[in-house]
Amino acid sequence: MKRTEMRELAFKAIYSRFFNPTDEDIYAKADTESLEYTSKILKSFATNYQGINDFLASKLKGYTPDRLYKVDLAILVLAIIELKYVKENPKEVIINEAVELAKKYSTEKSPKFINGILADIVKE
Repeated sequence: MKRTEMRELAFKAIYSRFFNPTDEDIYAKADTESLEYTSKILKSFATNYQGINDFLASKLKGYTPDRLYKVDLAILVLAIIELKYVKENPKEVIINEAVELAKKYSTEKSPKFINGILADIVKE
C-alpha cells in the first residue's frame, strides 16, 4: 500500500472517530505495513487530540474547530499529526496530500482553506 493510501486510511479513521469513537472497522482493509503507519497517526490522535484541537483553534481566524466541516477538520488534524508528531514526510508532501484529500472528499473551497491554514502552521 502506498503512503498516500495509508494517509487516506488514517483520514477515514479520524473522520469516523468523530462520530463513533470505538470504530475499529477501518483496519479490516489494511495490510500490516499500512497498519503500522496508520497506527502511529491514530495513537497520536488519541493521545494528543485536545492539544491538536487547541493548536488548530489558535490558527483559525473567525472560526473554532467545532464550526469546521468534519471532513476538513479530519484532514487538518491528520496533517497536524504528521507535521508535529509523526514527522516522517517532508512538510510540502504533507500539505499537498492534505489538499488532495480535500479535493477528493470536501467542498470546492476546502483545498484553498486547508492549504492556507497548513501554510500558516509550517511558517512557525
